[in-house]
Amino acid sequence: MSELSRLRWRCRRGIKEMDIILQSFLDQTYPELSNNKKIIFENLLEETDLDILDWILQRSQPENKDYESLITQFRELKPDNSQ
Repeated sequence: MSELSRLRWRCRRGIKEMDIILQSFLDQTYPELSNNKKIIFENLLEETDLDILDWILQRSQPENKDYESLITQFRELKPDNSQ
């Protein structure tokens, strides 16, 4: 299984909105990330859907400050709603 296929599987979540956000990010932004940011993204995928969604909606802030730039990029996405 390729790295991208493995990540695509990990981006499948319990909340449809999270599927759309994470898979859109994977398609639109992930290939251009530095290796360090790719590692941070993989770490972020270990977090719960509700925590990530709260961070995106600015209901709370992640304790891990490394996530902040990715969360900002999630907010700026133009999701592909065909998923």
